[in-house]
Amino acid sequence: MIAWIGILLSSIILIFDNLPQSDSEIISIIQFLAVFVTSFYLAHLIGMGKAKVVLTQEGINHIWERRFILSWEKSFRVPWNLVDNYVFQEDRTFDSFIINLTNKTRYKVNRLNVLPIKDDFNRLVKDFPRLSNDYKNGLDSDTEIKPIKEGESIYASKSFRWVFYFLLAGFLILALTKVFNPNSGTTWSSLGVIGSGVLFYGMMIIGQKKNN
Repeated sequence: MIAWIGILLSSIILIFDNLPQSDSEIISIIQFLAVFVTSFYLAHLIGMGKAKVVLTQEGINHIWERRFILSWEKSFRVPWNLVDNYVFQEDRTFDSFIINLTNKTRYKVNRLNVLPIKDDFNRLVKDFPRLSNDYKNGLDSDTEIKPIKEGESIYASKSFRWVFYFLLAGFLILALTKVFNPNSGTTWSSLGVIGSGVLFYGMMIIGQKKNN
């Protein structure tokens, strides 16, 4: 986000200083959208890291092929005996694959879903439940080996449902206020944005109930 804001502001300043200003509102909007999208894509390239996740008999190996900017984190390994459960979680901007560990920490991989990205993220999500248990069952252990199961998504939690009900109530209040008072400061476009967000998270909760 910092890279995107920096590139966007710099691009706008360069355009105002070096390009003639158009009297057409449509052309100005097209120029802004072009700068907006280009800045977002450049910031995505700058702020993207690349890692290789290798599942072996010893554990989950996280190997950095390209670290994030200003990051000096080293490659590491998560032993299978620390793995408790896993969660695949979708959001409006990021898809997340979360591996919860028995020491109250977690290994989390985020993937931006608003741009077309060619990688093996979906393969990791699909293959992990089977391969993780195959490897963990092969461990030599004197204690009972618990299977690695799917954990609870945030959308299935009671706390998130209460947050959703609060957002839904707020949206309904704004919408009814706009209907009965057309001169209110709330615009229909802002209601559309808020409503789409409420609808998305409502569908996530319903989908999680069906999966359970």
